Amino acid sequence: MDVLLVSDDDDFESALPTLKALTRNIRRAVLQDNGDGRHKAVDVAIIDARTNLATARAVCRRLTASAPGVAVLAVVAPTNFVAVDVDWHFDDVLMPAAGADELEARLRLAIKRRRSAVDGTLKFGDLLLHPSSFAASLAGNELGLTVTEFKLLNFLVQHAGRAFSRTRLMHEVWGYDSTGRVRTVDVHVRRLRAKLGTEHESMIDTVRGVGYMAVTPPHPEWIITDPMQNPGWALEHAPDAIAQ
Repeated sequence: MDVLLVSDDDDFESALPTLKALTRNIRRAVLQDNGDGRHKAVDVAIIDARTNLATARAVCRRLTASAPGVAVLAVVAPTNFVAVDVDWHFDDVLMPAAGADELEARLRLAIKRRRSAVDGTLKFGDLLLHPSSFAASLAGNELGLTVTEFKLLNFLVQHAGRAFSRTRLMHEVWGYDSTGRVRTVDVHVRRLRAKLGTEHESMIDTVRGVGYMAVTPPHPEWIITDPMQNPGWALEHAPDAIAQ
């Protein structure tokens, strides 16, 4: 995933020591930044709210108003945890030094929640995925995927460049762990490759000893299909909205 860190602390990344291993690209901006476009083309913005709560709140509200497809997480010091509220318009809040598993889960769920709240498209080269309708097209041609095929392809594309075991894919796509049925994943991968065609079947790679992955490049890009279809909080034309 692509991440934007918003903080006045040059060493803010050390507050989340496991973040780098989960990301493809990390951009940085200061809290006082009035929006220079660095929030564009990122999956999630992590806001440093450990000290300057008022400014951090304003930044959260700015981002959700100007970039409704970007998930927003606030990092809050334990002593200030009770001071944050839903009017910050973030997707989640976490404390410094969150463990790798917790951080990955919170980032993934925040991105998923944000994208389910807006009408968007996941672009992966010539492949377009439309989560709201479980539809996919390749070079302008509809693929006719089943819901399960779509979920499998969508998960791999969202995490392009990372290999996942069949057991992990069973959990993510089918919703349960079953080592006795992991070959079901192989069947669905074969069907996906057939629908992608010989020119694009290599988009899903077999990683020996691990499982499967969506090959990079290209990198996935989330596109808001209709910027007018924003969550309710994004329609509040607050005075602290980011200047465009």
